[in-house]
This record gives sequence, C-alpha cells and structure tokens, in this order.
Amino acid sequence: MKKILLGSTAIVAAGMIASAPAGAASKIKMKIGGYMEQWVGYVSNDDGVNQDFSGFDVKSDAEVMFKGSTKLDNGMTVGVNVQLEANSNQGDQIDESYIILKGGFGEINLGSENSAQYKMHYAPSDYGIGMNSGDESSWVATIADAGGDQISKSGMFRAPLGSTYVEVTRANDSEKITYYTPRVEGFQLGVSYSPDSNQDSNGMPNRDTNNTDLVMVGANFKRNMGGMSIGVSAGYGTVTDAPSAAGSLEPSATNFGVKIGMGGMSAGVSMASFEDHGSGDGTSINAGVAYSSGKMGVSLAYLHGERDGSGTTGAGDLDSQAESDVFHLSAKYSLGGGVTWAGTLGHVTFSSDDVDIDNTVDEVSATYVVTGIKIGF
Repeated sequence: MKKILLGSTAIVAAGMIASAPAGAASKIKMKIGGYMEQWVGYVSNDDGVNQDFSGFDVKSDAEVMFKGSTKLDNGMTVGVNVQLEANSNQGDQIDESYIILKGGFGEINLGSENSAQYKMHYAPSDYGIGMNSGDESSWVATIADAGGDQISKSGMFRAPLGSTYVEVTRANDSEKITYYTPRVEGFQLGVSYSPDSNQDSNGMPNRDTNNTDLVMVGANFKRNMGGMSIGVSAGYGTVTDAPSAAGSLEPSATNFGVKIGMGGMSAGVSMASFEDHGSGDGTSINAGVAYSSGKMGVSLAYLHGERDGSGTTGAGDLDSQAESDVFHLSAKYSLGGGVTWAGTLGHVTFSSDDVDIDNTVDEVSATYVVTGIKIGF
C-alpha cells in the first residue's frame, strides 16, 4: 500500500509537468552557492603505546552547491539541487543531487537527498563544530586495538552513538522520493521512500539478501506564540522488507526533538534510538541552551550516546558496547558578508566494555580548543 501511494504521488506530479505547454516556461538558470569552513585547533588526547594524537591540527569542510528553478504555466515550481564536495572525497564526491517539485500540493523531492525524518528533526543550537553530527570524532582519536578498531567505530554519523539526526540503516543520501505536505496551522508531515540504502546509479536491489523498501516519516510543529517560539518534531523510519538471511529483522529508527526560544535565548532537547540494527542498536540524547544577540552568539550543549554492541568482548571485537559523552561551549561572531568566526571548547569521553583497547584501557578522553572561519556564498 505504501508503494502504491508513493507511486501515485509521483504519477500525479509527472502529469502536472506534462500539462504545461512545451517551451512555455524559461529554462532553469543555475546559481552557484555553498560554504567553506577552515578550522585550526589543539587537542590533548589520551594516548596508548606507540600512539600520540595530541597537538595542533588544521581541518576543512566545503561544498559548492548548484541550484536553480523555474515556474511552469500551471503554477508549479521545478528546481534542481546538486551539491559538490569541495574537498576530495573518494567515497561520495557529489553529496546530494535531486529535483524539487513545489506547488499548492506541497513539495516533492526526487533523487539523492536526506529523508523527511532527518530534515524535519529539531535539536539544540550548537554554534561551533557540529556536536550532533559526529564532528568531534574528527578531532579525537580513540585508541585502537591491534586490529585497528576503535571505540567510535560505526555509529558517530546518522546513528545514536554520535547524533540524534538518525536515519534507518544510516541510509543518508540514498535514492528516494519524499513528499512534504503544506504547513497547516504550524503542522507539517513528510514521508520518504527509498528502495535500499544505495545512492546514485545503483543497481536493482536483491530483496533476498538486502534490507529494502525503506519508509521514513517526519512531522513537526512550529509556531510563534506571544514572545515565544516553539518547535516540536518526531520521526520514525523502518525497513519493510528484511531478508530472511538476516533473521527477517526489520531495523527501525526513532527520534524526537523540542526547541523553545524567547528573545535571544533558546533551549532544546532531542533524542534518538536504533532497534534491530544488530551491534548498532542504541540511544542518544542531546540537550543545550544558547543565546544570540545581533552579531554574536554563545551555546552550551551536551550529548550522550550509546551503542549496545554485539554482546561479546575480547581481542579485536570493538563492535561491543560503547558510550560517548560530549560537552561543547561554543561561540560565534558575524563579521559580515556571510563570514562568521566560530570557536569551541570541548571535552569528550569514549568508553567501552571491551578490554582489548590497546590491551590496556577501556576509556579515552580528550579536551580540545578549536577556532575557525565559516563562509557562506
């Protein structure tokens, strides 16, 4: 039934496009935008035998975005969004690439893009490096065992060990179709369907051996009431066709968020969980407060993440239970023209019930000071 409904939506949208007279609308003219972030920081990191991860480091993140749209005679807007990684990325040089259809019926996204569950989620503000996306793992090196495994292995990105912005099976930018309703009285609903977790020119999925037919739902409410703003979100994603070879378990992901603001102050809390993801099952909670006024802003945030693990411990088995505790005190200052200075004083502790981390310890802590420039263009 879910496939039929989603397919019907796509057919209706296609029909609306076809109803416009040929050549009636102007061709899409692409505009270039994006961002660049350059960071420098110092880390004091717990180290093991023959390992020294403390010291200064320089890191960067950048994307060039190509966007454009045109309005058809029938009133519908058709847009394109392509996001190019500006740093070398052998795994995924084109981050997201999708078509946007907008009109009185709402909005449809077709292509490689995050799900409604991800995009409609609310979480506390964090003005420095991204706590709720696992960015701290770029600055902290968790001591590896002889096999090279680390405590933070599998779960800092799109999973509860490092984020409340979760997606079932960590599908991320898989090829999908997403429909968003118009916002009515502050409420909006979004539904995404993805054949599997692959993206770009992926082949037909083998449903006997892969998790397939992913459905992800997001909903939120936002409203200004008096001098207060409030946002509430809820999301759920699941695999509707799991292979019998995996025990026919249907992985699911759930997240919730609340964010309240008054004047320059804001406070929020968000949480997430994975079920039936094998050793990746776990929970997370993120809480924080922030203040912004004019060009400046300050935030204080905390994230606790857990991964249940495989239930076994021993040499080379860092898929076992793990926890992360992250604290960030961050600040930002707008320099104008889309240029912002930002900085973070952070502390993180990773722990595991695996006794084989470097054969000596089962906990790693690090303190870091990071500052940098964010440029939006």
